[in-house]
Amino acid sequence: MKRTNNTLQTVAHICLLLFCAMCLLPMILTISVSVTEGSTIQTFGYRIIPKDFSLDAYKYIFQDPFTLFTGYKNSFIIVGFGTILNLLVTSMIAYPLARRDFRFRGIISFYIFVTMIFSGGMVPLYILVVQYLHLKDSLIALIVPVIAAPFHIFLLRVFFQEIPSALVESAKIDGASDMRTYWSIILPLSKPALATLALMMTLNYWNETFHAILYIDSSSKYPIQLILKNITAYIELMRSSVVDPSGNPLNPSEVPTDAIMYAMMVLTSLPVMFLFAFLQKYFVKGMTIGAVKG
Repeated sequence: MKRTNNTLQTVAHICLLLFCAMCLLPMILTISVSVTEGSTIQTFGYRIIPKDFSLDAYKYIFQDPFTLFTGYKNSFIIVGFGTILNLLVTSMIAYPLARRDFRFRGIISFYIFVTMIFSGGMVPLYILVVQYLHLKDSLIALIVPVIAAPFHIFLLRVFFQEIPSALVESAKIDGASDMRTYWSIILPLSKPALATLALMMTLNYWNETFHAILYIDSSSKYPIQLILKNITAYIELMRSSVVDPSGNPLNPSEVPTDAIMYAMMVLTSLPVMFLFAFLQKYFVKGMTIGAVKG
């Protein structure tokens, strides 16, 4: 029996190792292509181990480091303030909707559900942001329009409903107000859900490009995604015109377009990977087990 258990554990470990290798393979391939010579990619294709090591792609991207650092700063501002405000507003809406003693929770839930199905479209949103809110060419225009997404509200409401009601009742008996209960009991017990939503919101803010094109005019306010997109368009223009910015002839094979694209994937993915490593410890649910006894 013991030998059978050891065999099953060995097989399970091998399967898990193979699964981890499959998950790591795309990331390793992305890093490998980003440090490969452009002409080598066109000749031999993609390889796990670079045939000709080169940092030309990163040199192209970091030709103007100040612009990149400014883009990272703008993206961090958008992600930081946007995620915090989003979590605060979303949780404050979801908490009363999860309370059974809230009289208007059905009407408000229906209203939010309708907005999730039917949307006004891009043109009304643009008019609202530009003409009425006057947020044109402002980083706030990339934060405010996506605060309190209906899907996030319903997701967090379901989690709040799973918190034992006895905890809320105990807080009421002790004289705690609704705001004190929300801040001191509900939010600490909701760290797994808040961490999951924070990661989703961070990905949405970090990968935002379309709204930045619509609302941002000043290059000093470009987020990093828009800057890297402009670099890609610039490189494609160089390849199509077969001249460099100084007007000298250019061999298209010398421009590492594929390597640049993969290098941009690496540069844009690293901050999110570090954030995921920080938040993953909160993904395990079960913080309320044992909170109610007897």
